[in-house]
Amino acid sequence: MSKRVSPAAVGTFVVGAVTLAVIAVIAFGSGRLFRTTYEYILYFPGNVNGLKIGAAVKFKGIEIGSVKNILLNAGKVTALQAKPEDVRIPVIIELEAQHMAAKGAQLRPDPATVKQLVARGLRGRLATESFVTGVLYVSLDFDPESPMQLVGDPSVPYVEIPARPTPLEEAQAKAAQFLAKLGEADIAGMVASLHRAVDGLDQTLNSPHLKASLESLPSAIDGIKSLSGEAQATLVSLRKLSADLNAKVGPLGGSLQETSASARETLRAATLSLQEMQTLLKPDAPLVYSLNRSLNDLAAAARAIRQVAEELERDPSVLLRGKGAAEERQ
Repeated sequence: MSKRVSPAAVGTFVVGAVTLAVIAVIAFGSGRLFRTTYEYILYFPGNVNGLKIGAAVKFKGIEIGSVKNILLNAGKVTALQAKPEDVRIPVIIELEAQHMAAKGAQLRPDPATVKQLVARGLRGRLATESFVTGVLYVSLDFDPESPMQLVGDPSVPYVEIPARPTPLEEAQAKAAQFLAKLGEADIAGMVASLHRAVDGLDQTLNSPHLKASLESLPSAIDGIKSLSGEAQATLVSLRKLSADLNAKVGPLGGSLQETSASARETLRAATLSLQEMQTLLKPDAPLVYSLNRSLNDLAAAARAIRQVAEELERDPSVLLRGKGAAEERQ
C-alpha cells in the first residue's frame, strides 16, 4: 500500500512556496509592486549617449525617480515630418511618490501637480553623473526664465515636462551662431580698415607738429604748476575774506534790518508824495489852472512891452509927450 500524503505537509509546502515567491518578487523587483509611480515624458534636443534605462532622476541633486524608457519616437509625429534641427529624443521617466514622501516632499508628483510646477518653471535637462564614465542622469529644476518649449504631441499619453539643452550644447549653439555671423562679416574690409587706421596712427605719431607739442609740454606743465600755486594762494585769500565777512555779517545784521525798515518808511513817504504831486498836476487841478492863467497874463504883458518898445524905437519923444500927444500927431 502506498503511503498517504499528509494534507498538513502539502499546505506547509504551498505556503512556503508562496512566501518564497513573494520574497523573490520583492528582492528582484525592489518592491516595485507596492510603489505608486507617475510617468512623464521629456523630449531632449541633443545627444543622449550615456543615458541608460534605470538612470536616476534628481531634483536639485536629490533622487526622486528613474528613467523608464528611451525611445526614438513616442507618438505619431516622426522625424520625417519635422525639421532635422527639431528632432528630439523622447525619454520616459517615473517619479516615486513614496520615495519623495520619505524625503520630506509635501506634494504628490501627480499630473495635476506637475502641470502647475511646469507652469512655474519646472524644466529638465541631462547632467553628467561622472566625467570618468560619462554616465548621464535627468536633472529637474526650476528655471522660469527659460522658454517653455513643448513638442505637444496629442497622441502621447504622458504629461510633458519641457527639456533644456545641456550647458555644453548651449555653448556649441552660441558658438555656431557666432561663426555663422563671422562668416557673413567682411573680414577683408575690416582688415583693410584696420591697416588704414594703423597707417593714420603712424603718421600722427611721426608728425612734426606732435613732436613740437611734446617738446613744449614741459614748459606748459611748469606754467600750469605756477598757475596752480597762484590759484592756491587766491583760494587762501578767499577763505580769509570769507572768514572776515562771516565775522562782520553778524554785527551788521541788526543795522541792515534797521536800515531796511527806514528804507521802507522812506519809500512809503516818497510814494505818498508822488501821489500828492500827481493830484496837484492834474489838468483840472487849481494849481495847474492858476499857473495857466498866470502864464497867459505874462504873455499879454510881454506883448504890451514889445509894443511899447517898438513905439519907442520909432519915436523916442513919446516918453516926453505921452501916448495921447503921439496919437494926435499922427
